[in-house]
Amino acid sequence: MSQTLPSDTDADHNPVSRLAHITEQLADALEGLVFPLVADDESLALLDGLEQLGRRVDGARVASTADVARRADVEYDGGTDTLSERMGCTGKLDLIMSVTHVSVREVKRRISLGALTGVRPEVGQLRPAVFPTVSAALAAGEIGVDSAEIIVKGLQEVIRQADPSDLHLAERVLVANATGALNDDTEGLPGAGIALPADRMRVLVHEWQARLDPDGIAPQEEAREAKSSISFGSFERGLYRIFGGVTPDLRGEFETYFASRLSARATATATVKFLPTAGQTDMAGTDGSDGSEGPDGSEVVPDTDAVDIDRRPAGEKRADILRDMVREAARDPKAGVMGGSAPTVTVHVNAVDLNAGRGVGWIDGVEAPVSLTTVDQALCSGGFIPILFGPNNEVLRVGDKRRAFSPAMTKAIMSRDGGCIISGCDIPAYWTELHHVKSYAQGGKTEVANGVCLCYRHHHAIDTSGWQIRMTHGRPEVLGPAWIDPSQTWRPAQNHRANRPVN
Repeated sequence: MSQTLPSDTDADHNPVSRLAHITEQLADALEGLVFPLVADDESLALLDGLEQLGRRVDGARVASTADVARRADVEYDGGTDTLSERMGCTGKLDLIMSVTHVSVREVKRRISLGALTGVRPEVGQLRPAVFPTVSAALAAGEIGVDSAEIIVKGLQEVIRQADPSDLHLAERVLVANATGALNDDTEGLPGAGIALPADRMRVLVHEWQARLDPDGIAPQEEAREAKSSISFGSFERGLYRIFGGVTPDLRGEFETYFASRLSARATATATVKFLPTAGQTDMAGTDGSDGSEGPDGSEVVPDTDAVDIDRRPAGEKRADILRDMVREAARDPKAGVMGGSAPTVTVHVNAVDLNAGRGVGWIDGVEAPVSLTTVDQALCSGGFIPILFGPNNEVLRVGDKRRAFSPAMTKAIMSRDGGCIISGCDIPAYWTELHHVKSYAQGGKTEVANGVCLCYRHHHAIDTSGWQIRMTHGRPEVLGPAWIDPSQTWRPAQNHRANRPVN
């Protein structure tokens, strides 16, 4: 049985009192919820129910914000005082923020959405909402503010070019996709019955924009091309933020290239290998056997314990891919020149700091410092020019032939290793950096027998990841961290396929 408010109060007639009573009841109900103690199905039901409740409240908040925004700047009784002025505020934004304590961005968002989904008062009458289907779904809590905003903003961009009947159809279809409602109003509409999240709705809106205004894509693309830009923000928490935007075709080129590089390392593939006995060479089972045992009867097992599975987030992978693209472009003979030579990063470091293993380095054009670890990696890998300063800031040396591997050494090491030597990493040699197995600071020599290929990721984390490297008879061996290789076995590093024996 539904509950009714006490008749001896004015709550039935006063919306403020009614809302206060509902808020009190809701607070009592929410206070009794202890989420960790409920069963799984109840947890999901609570999530769904609270989201529906939140949508109802959000719809009302949008309508209320738009109403106050309309009232805020209206002059009363022919005077000059507006509601904002009478409340001591500078305008509608200040007034609404003072009451709600939300951000100016959120206030603008509600006002903009409310203007398109709320009724519009005129002299003696109310005009319907610009997007009535979205308005009804928002008020009923069937659609969230995020999806509603995506729909109305997208359709607003083409409202002048689209036929009104087609625009109304697009609105109904998009709302049906956002709510998943199945009823007489949505019957026959494509996508009805399955509610889509807001991010998916953005894709559908773009499709309808193209249908409603097919001639508008080219001029929009031209305008956006002129506005495309990439810039760097300030240095915060160890990172420079990147701002800007790209056109759809350039985004497509980025995505295609990223996908081609990410797909190879999206999952770890277990390579079947024979467990060799002492003195035997580790070799892959390619003799056509059924995989149950090796040529000598030894057991065949998946060699997964020493494979470094790439668990980096996709965004970090894209950043490293972009780094490789820039470095590859800089090595291109056709690349632009700076000061008569190919683009080269210049690292400044004080010799006293470098020898003591403390302090920082500095890169031309970048105000943030880099760690001595980064400096050491730069000196190992080459492609960087170290400029050493003495105690009195005098320039001691430009470049360091003793510390950096020569081009001939680099070719020899890359030819031997064929790529990053860490098990499971498929970065090719031409995208790797060179690393001193025994560090230069500890007396390690800059020679082929002390250098190996590491990709940026493994080079950057070689001192913290747990991977160990040693040279045996001029060839590198690796030992994975215990969580990757519980057996803690030194293994020959993966090398160029031309260096692998045929039998």
